[in-house]
Amino acid sequence: MKIIYLITKSNFGGAQRYVYDLALGAKARGHDVLVCSGGKGMLLEKLSAIDVRTHSIVALQRDISLRDEWKSFLELLTILKKERPDVLHCNSSKAGLLGGLAGRVMNLWSFLLRRPRMHIIFTGHGWAFNEDRSDFQRFLIGIAHWFTIFFAHIVIAVSEKTAEDIRRLPLTKGRVVVVHNGVTPVDMLSRADARKALGIPEELPEGTLLIGSASELHRNKGLSYAIAGIAQLLRLNAVNVRYAICGSGEEEARLKEEIASLGLSGIVLLLGYQKDVARALSAFDVFLLPSITEAFPYAILEAGHAGLPVVATAVGGVPEAIDDMESGVLIQPRNPGEVARALQYLIEHPEKRQAFGAALKERVSTRFSVESMVEDTLARY
Repeated sequence: MKIIYLITKSNFGGAQRYVYDLALGAKARGHDVLVCSGGKGMLLEKLSAIDVRTHSIVALQRDISLRDEWKSFLELLTILKKERPDVLHCNSSKAGLLGGLAGRVMNLWSFLLRRPRMHIIFTGHGWAFNEDRSDFQRFLIGIAHWFTIFFAHIVIAVSEKTAEDIRRLPLTKGRVVVVHNGVTPVDMLSRADARKALGIPEELPEGTLLIGSASELHRNKGLSYAIAGIAQLLRLNAVNVRYAICGSGEEEARLKEEIASLGLSGIVLLLGYQKDVARALSAFDVFLLPSITEAFPYAILEAGHAGLPVVATAVGGVPEAIDDMESGVLIQPRNPGEVARALQYLIEHPEKRQAFGAALKERVSTRFSVESMVEDTLARY
């Protein structure tokens, strides 16, 4: 079977990791795989290193430009005409819309020539209408998402909540299926090596509780609320805590200003982008995910494999991975007070930290593997 994976950006966020895992899994099972994306980022570099064919569509970018969209569309038609794939699997909103339309055009041409038609798959890694936007913007985005779904034969949602968000749209019945993200266990670094790798200061006071987050520095990740929650925690209790954030992004300058204004310099640490953060999660005592919106975050699964107790906002598919007060602590988004109270609870109950971490590790290991994700996805082809 010949498969083309299409995604807008070629960095290495959650959606790109998903494409990488699927491409690797499909190639290992003997399928002919080509990955197309905008730019020439880490995704294409990592795929080339494992001999997966790649193609960079230079005009395909996240920002809207009618000229670039037209050029990307024409290039996609050329690729599809040359490759004639059995499956076109699109990821991210723009790639889903352009790829789905190009796929439908080529299928019409194949019908006229009496050739086999390609199967068009779209994976929704989250919906932009769930973000902080005006009602009018959400309406327009909803229309664009609907067209993306309409062009696809099958829509894969990475969580039940992600699926529910679109099943209410017209003409989506029977198109939407759920396949959860999965991860492969990694060899964890020792605590000392992990802290050294992340650049965490060695001179932390004895008994310091190290709280960690790993995410893009984006407004949707809710890091401002986490930082405000740390400030509240310190006002409530004179505890030794440090909050380390691994990641880079557009919010970095604003977060630095907020940390300084709250007097948290040296308490909240911005560690920057970390290439292999999954292996270094052993540096932390508690993992914090304060997101405003999510689909089904890899970060939760990685923290589970590391055996960490997790405090996470109950958004998107997070409650599908974490049972509140059984395998973690769920809190409401945009609420620094809940961040502070959840962390205070884990400080006061160290036995719960161990129990929650063990329970989440067991859950992730048995329910959310890459093998299951790849097999379930290929079955949809």
